[in-house]
Amino acid sequence: MLNTMVLIRTDSFDKALVALADLVRYGGMEIRGKPRIIPPALSDWAFEKIVGEKPKKKYRAHVIAQIDLPPAKAIGRLREIHPPAHIIVIPPDSPVHRELLKMWGTFEVLKGFYPPKKSRKGEESEE
Repeated sequence: MLNTMVLIRTDSFDKALVALADLVRYGGMEIRGKPRIIPPALSDWAFEKIVGEKPKKKYRAHVIAQIDLPPAKAIGRLREIHPPAHIIVIPPDSPVHRELLKMWGTFEVLKGFYPPKKSRKGEESEE
């Protein structure tokens, strides 16, 4: 089964790291594998194919990651958490997903991303 992808477009890679951590911590998503840096032109192409219009704003940091949720559930969770980046969900059955998957090995790995530690149930203190 193919994983859903998320395209993160933001002003810096630090913000992209925060957005990824927010997806895990607040969105309950699991990042599969290592997030990758993609070229801005490819990011703009994917945006245009998924959203159906040209991007209005130029960003400096473009990151792609695979997540464990189906697209509809991922979109719902994104609406709830408002991460500090522009995030687009790429469904596994789309032509964009197929193209990005073909090129996956050529993308540079995003350094510095470590999934936040999950708190175990029962460790949270009640006051």
